[in-house]
Amino acid sequence: MPGPLLTYLKLLGAVLAWGGTFVAAKFATIDSSIEMAALLRFVIASLALLLILYLHLGYLPRLNLRQAYYVVLLGLTGVAVYNLFFFYGLQSVGAGRGALIITSNPIWVALGAAWFFRQAIRPWQILGLVLCIIGVSIVLSRGDVASLLSAQIGSGELALLGSALCWAAYTLLGKKLMHSDFALDPLALVSYSCVSGSLILALWMMISGQAFTAQPSFELVFSIGYLALLGTVAGFVWYFQGVRELGAAQGAVFVFFVPVTAILLGYLILDETMTLSLLIGAALILSGVYLVNRPQDNQSAPAS
Repeated sequence: MPGPLLTYLKLLGAVLAWGGTFVAAKFATIDSSIEMAALLRFVIASLALLLILYLHLGYLPRLNLRQAYYVVLLGLTGVAVYNLFFFYGLQSVGAGRGALIITSNPIWVALGAAWFFRQAIRPWQILGLVLCIIGVSIVLSRGDVASLLSAQIGSGELALLGSALCWAAYTLLGKKLMHSDFALDPLALVSYSCVSGSLILALWMMISGQAFTAQPSFELVFSIGYLALLGTVAGFVWYFQGVRELGAAQGAVFVFFVPVTAILLGYLILDETMTLSLLIGAALILSGVYLVNRPQDNQSAPAS
């Protein structure tokens, strides 16, 4: 198969895998608690990523204290808290709407980069942020933006917005760790953050007295396997292989199709309806995300 075609197929595969996580997450908690579903996902993903990392480098990099500190923060924000919000939110929010809410994370990344890294926000990025905010407001309120003023938003929507904020924190921390004198290989960064996030989830379950049990079922095995191996491991590997071949600007364009994929899969598998407010919000959010992440800007992997 020609190299460029294989690269595009990998990026398409990553988009489909990430879009499918919003559907799989709804099945994962049918026979399991939110915490146990998140823990199972990342224990399996951690083992697979560590194996891939070892095959890639020939060894597992050792961390100094400063690197370990940031890896724990990454595991806390991008794995543990993110996924607790993620699974909780998707219990009451549709897969397509959930994906659009989480897609708002470029708003928080851009604002965080401007605040912490003194990164200038260009005029078209300001326009993009405004479009994203309007689009997310429409999606959050199901088209009744006035309800935002009276705080008539469900806990599921708020949890998914929390996921977007967690992923923004993860992105900013990862940027600091990869562009500093204590930099880590991107694959090592993700692998170790998954390990630390798994340990944090296990510790939280022990402290809160929750049982490490789940009822075996086809839905649980399939959804956790999908979330761990396709939504986490394969999605990450395929995406960064594609970015390495095409460059960040071209590769990141595919990220914009993740919520579109989630909406379509939600419609086909979960029989979710495509409302006018959802489609309008999607158009505004995707347009805003494009403007915030124009080719000359730094790109990062999306949430999944």
